[in-house]
Amino acid sequence: MSTPWPGSVATTRQSAVSGEHRISFLERAGTDPPVLLLHGWGANAASFTGLLRLAKTPRRLIALDLPGFGESPLGTADWTTSSYASLVRDLVRRRGWDHVALLGHSYGGGVALRLAGEREAPFDRLLLCAASGVRLLNSAGVRPRVRAFRGLRQTLETLLPTRLAEPSVEWLRQRMGSADYRVAGPLRPILVRAVQEDLSPVAERVQIPTLIIWGTEDTELPVDPYGRRLRQLISASELVEFDGSGHFPFVDEPGRFAAVFDSFMDAKL
Repeated sequence: MSTPWPGSVATTRQSAVSGEHRISFLERAGTDPPVLLLHGWGANAASFTGLLRLAKTPRRLIALDLPGFGESPLGTADWTTSSYASLVRDLVRRRGWDHVALLGHSYGGGVALRLAGEREAPFDRLLLCAASGVRLLNSAGVRPRVRAFRGLRQTLETLLPTRLAEPSVEWLRQRMGSADYRVAGPLRPILVRAVQEDLSPVAERVQIPTLIIWGTEDTELPVDPYGRRLRQLISASELVEFDGSGHFPFVDEPGRFAAVFDSFMDAKL
């Protein structure tokens, strides 16, 4: 009887406990070392459903719901990319994995950068897909809407007393903020912290083999300048551009993405 290719193995919903946090995840059974998949902002583990089905690598694949997303409760922590990274690190330690590969998309890419930038970490390769968290060398990459908001906020905070400035700034955020900001609800403080941080120094510390995938039609984080800046920061990296794909290349071109994913994850290092 022939052995089914990995993509035909059913994906199961499981959960694990790390401290006071319960983490829900999708797991496709396979061999270790595993690959951890970290989703982007506003998404969850289910965003990787196509990849879990199409990938032919024999490795175990685990797509996490970060706390506050999908089926993982938010809890009481003040989440940042750093604290999310600590949670993932603890999960890896509890499972006893000596070597782990990472895939991080968008916000999850920032979390993956945190993990990969650590010294003596168990992570042996990194795939970043439209990863966020890296700022540009100058303000040219800051969108005009963001610059306008910052200027108006500074004016309000300078001219108005605190009791009037705070609600006025919040009104301004609602009017000028991104769609993600307006619908973030209890996750809004996490989003604000993410927008304000710069992971460029963290990216420069990454020494493991890194593949960067970016859609040429990504309007949320354009490959030029963000993808190319990330490629400059990570010395052991390669940038692959998916012509015609947007912010979710693994959704826009699932077959091609799975093939590139398999090649990178199964390559001998």
